[in-house]
Amino acid sequence: MKKVCLLATLLCAAVLSTACSSTAEKVAAPAAPAVKPAADAVAVANHVKKALDAEPALKPFNLQVKGANDKKDPTKVDVTIVGVVEIGEQMAQAGMIAEQVKGVQYVFNNIEPKN
Repeated sequence: MKKVCLLATLLCAAVLSTACSSTAEKVAAPAAPAVKPAADAVAVANHVKKALDAEPALKPFNLQVKGANDKKDPTKVDVTIVGVVEIGEQMAQAGMIAEQVKGVQYVFNNIEPKN
């Protein structure tokens, strides 16, 4: 009789243990808030460089572009343009072209006009 009670107790414990563990697996953890992935600063800088080189008035100056993720919003990129152009209007034109590229948050226009 003691063996039957002991076996029945062990069987009940095993059933309860299995039931509890399978229930725990079915309960989903609360979803983490969605986080936007950081923008690829190099890719955005390359897009800006291509846009600048597509402009015939700017292509001869081989302007250099670097990108860095914005510290407050890593989904946006700050770009820096460096180089020398003939006149101030070309400097302004380069800045306006860069601002139009998707993903650009801010343009640091470090271009220097010769005149």
